[in-house]
Amino acid sequence: MRGLLAEAGWTEDFLARQVNAVAAESGVVMRLDRRSVTHWLAGRRPRSPVPELIAEAISRGLHRSVGLADMGLGGQAAAPAVREERDPRRLSPAAADRPSDTDGQPRDVVSVLTGLAQFDDDRRRALSATAYRVAALAVPGWAQAAACQSGPRPWPDTACAQRLELGQVAAAEQMARLFSDIDDSFGGGHARAELSCYLAFDIAPRLRAAGTPALRRRLLAAATQLTYLAAFMCFDDGCHGLGQRYYRAALMLACENNDPAGYAVTLRGLSVQAQTLGHHQHAVDLAESAARISRGTTGPARQAFFLGQVAVAAAAAGDRQHALTTIAAAERRLEQACSRTAGDSAAQGGTAMGRYHPAALANQQAAVRALLGDTKGAIATLAEATRHRPLRERRSRALVHARLAGLHLDQGDLDQAVAVWHAFLDDAAFLTCGRATTAVNALRSRLHPQRANRAVRQLLVRTTTWTPDTVAS
Repeated sequence: MRGLLAEAGWTEDFLARQVNAVAAESGVVMRLDRRSVTHWLAGRRPRSPVPELIAEAISRGLHRSVGLADMGLGGQAAAPAVREERDPRRLSPAAADRPSDTDGQPRDVVSVLTGLAQFDDDRRRALSATAYRVAALAVPGWAQAAACQSGPRPWPDTACAQRLELGQVAAAEQMARLFSDIDDSFGGGHARAELSCYLAFDIAPRLRAAGTPALRRRLLAAATQLTYLAAFMCFDDGCHGLGQRYYRAALMLACENNDPAGYAVTLRGLSVQAQTLGHHQHAVDLAESAARISRGTTGPARQAFFLGQVAVAAAAAGDRQHALTTIAAAERRLEQACSRTAGDSAAQGGTAMGRYHPAALANQQAAVRALLGDTKGAIATLAEATRHRPLRERRSRALVHARLAGLHLDQGDLDQAVAVWHAFLDDAAFLTCGRATTAVNALRSRLHPQRANRAVRQLLVRTTTWTPDTVAS
């Protein structure tokens, strides 16, 4: 480790701060300092997940992969391979991290899904602290990924006597809709552990079962949607390293199913996550890759869905012209789709893998305007978005209100900010997710200096009773 610090030109204090930052990306609060690093250099091995977080921090600094053994922190007994276990409940957390030849995850998606099962509180906390890996954002485009696949395979398993049945596939499709509705209404933290267990104990074993090509395609499509949804729920709950692993698993399933549309939506999800965490160029690259795939595989509404994210990522990266050009293209695509379908939600991307409609576009337009410094324009657009947001999308509506209130406060309009924050709390009372918690904490922090104001005091009192049933880290 001492040699790696010298190579990076880092001080002990700087390494501690970088590890704290990597941990924060997964919602883990650490207060490491120079003394912590001094102990590591003296031979004291930190407890998990700190070694993995150190490796990720140094890998980013050196722009190459650094493992635990490279730092002198190896020596743990290897965990048994996931595929050799019949009961995923017996797996250790390290099983989800078994290396492959490229990205640090098993090549077998069944092993990934079983290894990520969150069936008790201790395991859930351990997995929630999984490091978010910048190197894992180097994702191939569809042409390269598809070259490794030739459609669904039967995956015969001599130890598995199952055959895939129509009822099992129909149940998986309905469960995708159910979990999607729960996520929209109650937030990603509400049932993400249950979804992880459903993927591990119900879906993963059936991925090994033999079946007709048509049934296999339907099962893989449902599995892709469920895995993507698990990734998004982790993202929503602030567990970014774990979410990234589910996104990678969704990419594997989309490849297995020869599904470029599912692959593109998952790339977009990775882009949103990277942008949120400040990895702006990666976010642009992923969004543009998704948009390229969509040109030949999706209709105009889905193309708008992808182009809007390109615009937001470009704005966050400081590319004003690209952001404005692309958001205008997204507007045209959605107008084209609406004129063709007269509001057909299916044509507008109404699936478990991302709904898109005029309110979603308005949210992206507002994000672009805010990132480019047009606060007044962002306020007007977000206000419009709240009027068109479907009632079932409670979490999205709450987060839009939180952003809108913050923008009002930026403009010095305290009364309007307080009124909108009350609307946010109306919905937040039903939510269990990290993004809602972050928004409440921001509300308290920003309004604390104004607590002498009677309306502000009343709002702050409301936040003291906001106690979501948190199930995350």
